[in-house]
Amino acid sequence: MTSLRIDGLTVTYANRPVLNELNLHIPSGAFATVLGPSGCGKTTLLRAIAGFISPFSGTIRFGDQLVSVSSIVVPPERRKVGYVAQEGALFPHLTVAQNIAFGVSSKGDKQEIVDELLVLIGLSKLANRLPNELSGGQQTRVALARALAPEPKVMLLDEPFSALDAALRDDLRAEVSSLLKLRDTTTLMVTHDREEALVVADLVALMRHGQIVQTGSPVEVYHQPVSPEVAISTGDVLLLDSQKDDLGKINSILTPQLLNKEIIAGKLVIRPEEIRINSDGLGVKATVIDLDYYGHDAVVHLDAGGSKINVRISGDLKFKVGDQVGLEHIGPIRWFPN
Repeated sequence: MTSLRIDGLTVTYANRPVLNELNLHIPSGAFATVLGPSGCGKTTLLRAIAGFISPFSGTIRFGDQLVSVSSIVVPPERRKVGYVAQEGALFPHLTVAQNIAFGVSSKGDKQEIVDELLVLIGLSKLANRLPNELSGGQQTRVALARALAPEPKVMLLDEPFSALDAALRDDLRAEVSSLLKLRDTTTLMVTHDREEALVVADLVALMRHGQIVQTGSPVEVYHQPVSPEVAISTGDVLLLDSQKDDLGKINSILTPQLLNKEIIAGKLVIRPEEIRINSDGLGVKATVIDLDYYGHDAVVHLDAGGSKINVRISGDLKFKVGDQVGLEHIGPIRWFPN
């Protein structure tokens, strides 16, 4: 096992910074996800860690080993990094077993390693098939096994499940996460899917404009975002116009109260599940204007004095369009100045 530490990493293309003084620390054996929109530098980060591109400045360390600094770059083949690209990139002319064996240098143990990994990914009976004879999920498993075969210090996953349908994606990412954690492999996966980032990770790093803007456990980044933009990236939110006075009191459509004269305008960030709907009208008055039913839960759309409020409730629908209800904010106060 080994940790991954990145300090002040800057990567430029055509004199334009793609990664800008980026810092990230992943403990040994942890499964980390980097969550960010397309174009924020996620794949560039993986390529820099793997050694495919050289940084302008900053350092990358695997444990105590310095593998990248602006003047010294350890080549990719000496870094012991496993890399799984979006499409898996299997060799089309090699069988499943041959693909897995490709990166294993030890001749004596090669067959034993291949057999063990075939069992781990559940494809022992398909060892002699070619990639075009496999499903998308099976190809992803083989790509993972090939990356694991040389026993890498760090595993890098570049949105490996993005091409799969939703049901298969959910099952496979759970299998892959369990397998990597079972082997205590330090893993970094990049994704733009907020659910995927939260479900599989021990550590979530939120990326914007070539920088990591917040890191923490899935619970921490969801409940304690550092900005409204970060809050939106990890789940549904309501951004309510609000004012805060010099005593810390906040006035909004859901938290109405009188303030002192000295106020600052800002946004109150609330998750849809942090609002209680009271059928007896207790709280802020609102009218149900629409319902979205998802089975396991539902979203109730309401009008509260001209403001549109969405509330997530359990799948047991207790309301109908036109109901007059009351709303109470029951979650934490997250307020950010404009």
